[in-house]
Formats: sequence, C-alpha cells, structure tokens
Amino acid sequence: MPRVPTELPCELCVPQLPPEAFGVEVYQLGRFQVKGAAAPVEIVQGYAAAKAGLLGLTHAQASSLAPKRIRVNAVLPGWIDTSGTPGDITQEQHEWQWTGRVGNPADIAELVLFLADSTKSGFITGQHFVVDGGVTKRMTYPE
Repeated sequence: MPRVPTELPCELCVPQLPPEAFGVEVYQLGRFQVKGAAAPVEIVQGYAAAKAGLLGLTHAQASSLAPKRIRVNAVLPGWIDTSGTPGDITQEQHEWQWTGRVGNPADIAELVLFLADSTKSGFITGQHFVVDGGVTKRMTYPE
C-alpha cells in the first residue's frame, strides 16, 4: 500500500476551500501500548517520534491555517474495542480503565462530531484530545 505524507491531504484540500470557509481538520492518532520492556526500544523510539511529529504538525497547521479560520485539533484514542466481539474483553480489563470500561468507536465519533460542529467548538483549535478512559493519567499498565 502506498504511503501518503500526513500533511498531504491538508495541502491538497485547503486551496480548494472557498475564502469564507470555516472548517475543522481532525487528526486521529493511535496509541501504542508497551507492556513492560518487552518491545524493542528502537520500535518505541520511532513510534514516539512519529506521534510527536504529528502533534507538532497539529500545532503548526492550527497556526498557519488560523488566518483562513480553519481549526486543527488532534484526537488521541486509547484502547478502543473495534473487534466486534466485546465478550473477549475481561471484566478485569474493563475495570482497569478509570471509566470502568474499554472504549468503543462511538466514544471517538462523538468527540469528532463535536469538533466538527463549529457552533459548539468554534473556539477550540490547536488542541490534543486524549480519549482513553484516564489510562494515560494512571501512568501504569497491567502486565
């Protein structure tokens, strides 16, 4: 599968917008869960650098597109069950989340819909939204 630079869709679409356009661009960024030190450090370093670059791109594009009144935000999902078989997730795994459950696609969709509605989120730009049930605030992961 060909790889597309992250900024390319923005570079191609922004010139096509009418001058009065007021829109929102949403990046969805995944998270990489590392259990202990089992993952090779070079994989973790590369992943971390790539995600930091996308967060920096969010900031830069929020700044550069602000004169066109285009808002740019990042959505950072945590553990979102997309398996279609929620019974495979144990009660212990649900309870480990501060919210008492693993996330589902609707959790992300609701935030994206909110951000896309400029009547509700028109004063929000350049932000990073972590949607992970509080896991990153725990700063520990189960073994």
